[in-house]
Amino acid sequence: MAVFGYMNPFKVYRDFVRSPIESFVSEQYTGYKKKTNESITSVKELLYRAGVVSVFLSAILWISIFLYVVFYYTYMPNVTHVRPVHLQFKSCDENMGVCSFPSAHVQLTRRTHMLMSSQPYRIKLLLEVPESQINKDLGMFMVCAQMRASGGVLVSSSCRSAMLRHRSKLHQIMRTLVYAPLLISGFNEEKQIIQVELFSDFEDDQTLPVTDAYVELQSRFVQVLSCELQIEAHFTGLRYVMYYWPKTSAIIGISSNLFFVSLMFILSWYHLQDGLPDFIKSKLGIEIKNEKEEDDKKFFGKVKLEREDSFPFIEEETLLEEFQRLEEKKKSISPTVE
Repeated sequence: MAVFGYMNPFKVYRDFVRSPIESFVSEQYTGYKKKTNESITSVKELLYRAGVVSVFLSAILWISIFLYVVFYYTYMPNVTHVRPVHLQFKSCDENMGVCSFPSAHVQLTRRTHMLMSSQPYRIKLLLEVPESQINKDLGMFMVCAQMRASGGVLVSSSCRSAMLRHRSKLHQIMRTLVYAPLLISGFNEEKQIIQVELFSDFEDDQTLPVTDAYVELQSRFVQVLSCELQIEAHFTGLRYVMYYWPKTSAIIGISSNLFFVSLMFILSWYHLQDGLPDFIKSKLGIEIKNEKEEDDKKFFGKVKLEREDSFPFIEEETLLEEFQRLEEKKKSISPTVE
C-alpha cells in the first residue's frame, strides 16, 4: 500500500513540488522580513535587491520563451510548398496542334530533403484552364504524377481524373452579362482553376527523401494557361493544436517551461545552500548527516590516533631512563670495590 501511496500523482505533487515551493517561499519571506526589520536601513539596498529579483525573473521568463520558440520551429514543418510547373510537349510537324502528352519535371529541392519524415502531406496540382469550346468538349482527362528521390529512384506514383465544371448556356449568358465590365477591362477572365489532389496522405521516407516530381497530362487536346504544384502539410495531434490555436498553445507551452525552469532554479539554489532540505531527503530515503557528530567523530579519531602514535615514544623514554640508572649504579659500585 505504501508503494501505491507513492505512485499517487497528487501525493507526489504535494510532497515533491508544492511543499518545497511553499517552504522555500515562506523561508525566504520570513528571512527577508527578519533581515528587513533588523538590518535594512537604506533605500539603496532595497533597490539593489529588487533589481536582482527582477533580473532573475526576467531571465527565467526569457529562457522559457526561447525554449518554446526553439521547440516550435524544430517540431513544426513548413505548412505549404509551392512550385511552378512548366509543361512541355512535342509539336506536330505537319498538322497544327500537340503531338505528345504535356509533361514537366519539377525540382522540389536541391538539398538532400525538403519534407519532414513521418508527416502526412497533401499534394495538389492546380490547373488554370480557359473555358474554351475545346476544353468543354474534351470532358475528362487523366493527370499523373511521380515522386522520385535523388538519382531518379521512384518513391510513389498516382493518377487522377479531372474536367471542367459544367455550366449551362443560361448560366454562362447571365455570368457573362454580370461580369461584362470586368471582362472588358481585363480584371477578369473566362477561365477555371481545377484542383487535382494527387496524394491525400503522402509521407516522405527518411531513407529515400523526395527531391523531384514528374507531372504528365494524358491528353493532347487539353488547353492550359498555367500550372503549379502545391504540397500542404496535413497536421494531426499536437501539430494541429499548435498550428490552429497558436496563442493558446504558446501560453500553455511557455507556462510549462516557466514552471520547470523555476523548479530548476529553486533546486540549484538548494544545492548551492548545502543540498536539499531534510524532508525531501527523508522522502527520497537519503541518509541525513549531522555536521556536529561528524566533526566530533573526526576530532576523537584524531586524538585516538595521536595517542596510539605516542605509545612507542613513551616506551623508548622509559627504557632510556632505566639504562641511565643502571649505568649510574655501576659507576657507584666500581669505586667501592677498588
